[in-house]
Amino acid sequence: MPNINYAFREIACKIVYYGPGFGGKTTNLQFVYGNVPEKHRGQLVSLATEQDQTLFFDFLPLDIGEVKGFKTKFQLYTVPGQVFYNATRKLVLRGVDGIVFVADSQSNRLQDNLDSMKNLRENLREYGLDLDSIPCVIQYNKRDLPNALPVAELEARLNPDRRFVQFEAIATEGIGVRETLREIASQVLKKLNETANIVTDEEIVGERLGVLPPVEEEEKPASSSKLKAASQGGPQIEYEQNSRWSWRGIPIGEGEVSIHTVTQKDGSVNYELRANYRVLLRKKQLNRTLKFIGEDRRDILGDTHTYYFLRDTATSRDTVPVTVYVEKGTIPRIYMIYPGIAGDIKVGPSGEFNPF
Repeated sequence: MPNINYAFREIACKIVYYGPGFGGKTTNLQFVYGNVPEKHRGQLVSLATEQDQTLFFDFLPLDIGEVKGFKTKFQLYTVPGQVFYNATRKLVLRGVDGIVFVADSQSNRLQDNLDSMKNLRENLREYGLDLDSIPCVIQYNKRDLPNALPVAELEARLNPDRRFVQFEAIATEGIGVRETLREIASQVLKKLNETANIVTDEEIVGERLGVLPPVEEEEKPASSSKLKAASQGGPQIEYEQNSRWSWRGIPIGEGEVSIHTVTQKDGSVNYELRANYRVLLRKKQLNRTLKFIGEDRRDILGDTHTYYFLRDTATSRDTVPVTVYVEKGTIPRIYMIYPGIAGDIKVGPSGEFNPF
């Protein structure tokens, strides 16, 4: 599952390009690097092994920017195809969210493809994963070579049940590279929605990955997202509650939390957050100014709940950012998340289930 930091509103998705050596994995990343807008990509890092033409691994970070309230990042990796680098392949697979299997279409590489697919399944199994539970796309590369096998034959051996979406590619010319990345990114984002109930915008992500033409975010209708955008104003929130502080599900403190609405002269609205609490026998206070971002709908235990989503206005590096959700209803409930030293601290009503 993608690494989600609710306090910082960040999502990091890890995609690994897997397959036999010299099959085109690095060529895929090089093309992506050359076509993603510069503002959305970092440096392509390649670590060489003792073999001149063999890469230890490649890493390409892609910073998509904010999409539907979350800063979204994709981390693209390749793995070395040679048999003797299995320890590295296994390490790179840790925490993977999606896989692109790059197969070499040449007839003399068929067995290498089969061995690499078998190795992929074995390494995933060590992490308790399998290809039926993780997004995966197959790319049949080098379709321009005279000894390329028919796709039907490759499918029969590598994808017999047609479980995976497949693309034909000539990675050296960029053919099929964009389509492959677009599909695996789409599958990862859909999985994210299913497992964490976080909705992103595939068109915006696709445009920033360089695999779709530019789109205007403002033209997207509000009804297409579970996050309803805020106007200059915001709802009136006046509420106090007894709250429980927890870390990794373990109660660590109790206290009072209050939120009050402050309307500025220009009509804009801020919210004053006050918390007086005791954590691990120590008295503490938290005072912050929040702004209204929008409404967030979440499916929890089969029911749909709507929350006002508030974010800390503090921008200092020395200030821990605070994210607040206020459940709409006759009796509001305040939920707060902020990063601690060893993980997120979560705050919710005393004696109640915390859905965050």
